[in-house]
Amino acid sequence: MASPDHYLCLVLEGVDYLLPSVGGAAIEQRDALQPAPGPGPLVAWRATRLGRWPAYGLDAGFRPTRPAHWQRAVFFAHAQQPLGLAADDVRLLGRTEVQVAPFVPPGPAPSPAGHLFNGAWLDGERVVLVLDPRGLAGLLATVAEAP
Repeated sequence: MASPDHYLCLVLEGVDYLLPSVGGAAIEQRDALQPAPGPGPLVAWRATRLGRWPAYGLDAGFRPTRPAHWQRAVFFAHAQQPLGLAADDVRLLGRTEVQVAPFVPPGPAPSPAGHLFNGAWLDGERVVLVLDPRGLAGLLATVAEAP
């Protein structure tokens, strides 16, 4: 379980993204999850006493995919049920290690849940984008609803 004083560093296809630690977020190892059969972006299920939670794969450009080398999934709250994102790796970073500059992306939000990014962190010479938990959950919900 991640605490609110951390960021989760998610690695998708070798690209780092930060996700503010949200209440109730859970990180699971791939081998602790039930694999989802068939093609498509649904890669695994997390069995809980409250039901099964799906984990989906996205590529570094946030397009639905079935990643081959994911090792962990991050599950977080959404309206109907928690949703998960499969990632190559997930690391915890303390908020004191990260200096995030908030921003509002230009243009309309791509979904009713809002924009996908809401900040950036300059780590040396590279920029790491910060995911908005609501925007990411909205994107995963859209992937879940797609045929």
